[in-house]
Amino acid sequence: MVDSYVMSIKEVYGLNLLNGKSMWEYRRRKSKINTGDKIILYATAPNKKLIGEFIVGKVLIGTPNSIWNKTKRDICYKKNEVVPYLESGNYPIAFQVSNPKKYLPEISVKNIPGFKPPMSYCRAPESLCPIKQQKLL
Repeated sequence: MVDSYVMSIKEVYGLNLLNGKSMWEYRRRKSKINTGDKIILYATAPNKKLIGEFIVGKVLIGTPNSIWNKTKRDICYKKNEVVPYLESGNYPIAFQVSNPKKYLPEISVKNIPGFKPPMSYCRAPESLCPIKQQKLL
């Protein structure tokens, strides 16, 4: 079963994913996100908007260094940015970005009833139903 999730992200990192500069999203904690799931990106303050989405390709689980070695060719970050970040968590994981789609215009969450941005990620709430069901081009 394919699920949709909202993922909080700093705008600069989200745009790097959507613009193809980075093909991997890193997280420090175990996740229920699987290959084929849709990720809707929520840019944190000051933007506070939904900026785009992607479909999860591969999911990598391992040590910070093993994840770095498998992803370093497809990202715009340096090892000293990625490995310490992954080491600060208890379950390093990386999601491959497939079919990124930038929302134009971005979607203000002020207009979405009951929307509460997640600390990291959460299942997309029903208030995002039109976005959840949207097919990627």
